[in-house]
Amino acid sequence: MAITKIFKTNKTINPKQHIWSHIDIPIGTCVEQVNDTKNIINPMTGITVKVEGFDEIIGVPYEFITPLFEYKTTILLLHGFNSGPGNKERVIKEWLDNNDLSNEILVIAPKLAYSPNEAIKQISKLIQENYGNIFVIGTSLGGFYANYVRSMNSSDAIKVHALNPSWSPSITLKKEVLKPQINLKTNEKWDFTDVSLNYIANFEQKCKEQLKHYNGNYYTLHIANFDEVLEFSEMFDYIEKNKVPNKLFYYDTDHQFGKVVEMLENIKSELIPT
Repeated sequence: MAITKIFKTNKTINPKQHIWSHIDIPIGTCVEQVNDTKNIINPMTGITVKVEGFDEIIGVPYEFITPLFEYKTTILLLHGFNSGPGNKERVIKEWLDNNDLSNEILVIAPKLAYSPNEAIKQISKLIQENYGNIFVIGTSLGGFYANYVRSMNSSDAIKVHALNPSWSPSITLKKEVLKPQINLKTNEKWDFTDVSLNYIANFEQKCKEQLKHYNGNYYTLHIANFDEVLEFSEMFDYIEKNKVPNKLFYYDTDHQFGKVVEMLENIKSELIPT
């Protein structure tokens, strides 16, 4: 049986300032999560809640609420294009074992849908289900999805780590349209269509429109010095021009990013706050 998820507001909610709210909600108010049957809020951005004493159900961004229920720190690992869960998941779990953290930190490594639209829905659902203290770690196209997560909310409870992220996948993946695809991990045959590319282009546009407004503390880029697939100057120019707060680490590796343990050591203080 699913637990009732109760949150406490950590900021005052005022309909004059927040167009997604219809009522005043003081800081420290307890609210109950309910299903968003009317698509009130983007699930990547927040949740719908019921406020005691009011009939309205409102959407609230994640950064306005704090869970009042038990949750585990969660690593949500997002793989790249035409791939799936595999070696990086294994390495992370081994590192957690070696640091006596396996009981403290949950690793979720979904096989993402080939359709970018469905993949975003999967990621949104997993964030909603595991919200509390969640690390979104994505590589390549998964890094693009991680960037998209960061662009859609400023919650410090969602910590984003993008490894060799694709910045303009609508361009770099255009050559893959209608080309026969065989998944590198599962050997599944599938089609990458114009529809999928259009979805990516729409998410990409939204990401580049919204990421410039990010003002939180947990956006980290992990970049290979010898990436033979992607080039990152356009992303760095965007981040510098828009003064997007971030941390940056470089690694002597290639696009496959074989330095997962080094990456984990670099973010250990986030995973295990002192």
